[in-house]
Amino acid sequence: MKKTWTAIIVFFVCVLGILGTFYESQLKAAADVVLFGHVSYTDEELQELYEKYDITENDLKFARGELPNYLDGTVFQSNSRVIVSETGEPPESSKEGVDYDVVMSEQEMLAIIEEARVAYIEKYGVDPSNPKIDEVDDYLIPVQEAKKTRVS
Repeated sequence: MKKTWTAIIVFFVCVLGILGTFYESQLKAAADVVLFGHVSYTDEELQELYEKYDITENDLKFARGELPNYLDGTVFQSNSRVIVSETGEPPESSKEGVDYDVVMSEQEMLAIIEEARVAYIEKYGVDPSNPKIDEVDDYLIPVQEAKKTRVS
């Protein structure tokens, strides 16, 4: 008798699990339709959005990948093998020139990245860590508008 009840309970748990998975996938599919509806803009509408949100040509170039990486010219965009550790010391068994070329601490790494970001902003007027443009349905639109299209 115990085996029968155990089998029945296991059967219902499996059925509930399958139904729950199906229901969850249906909800996700419905949410995707709502979150990522199709948008369309005319050239004039895009131009108005760019003016409204102070989007520059360099913002658009950055979004298209036409500007260089902000880490170009740093040790992180070179042929150097870099080790970053908490202390700035390499692992005991590694050898300079064989296993790595440069070793630095996390603080040094963050300082290089921040310096490169600031220089990039000065040169191009674009903050690589906070872009103003997002791509939605093949349109480059301000992030504020992109958020609206994903919510509505």
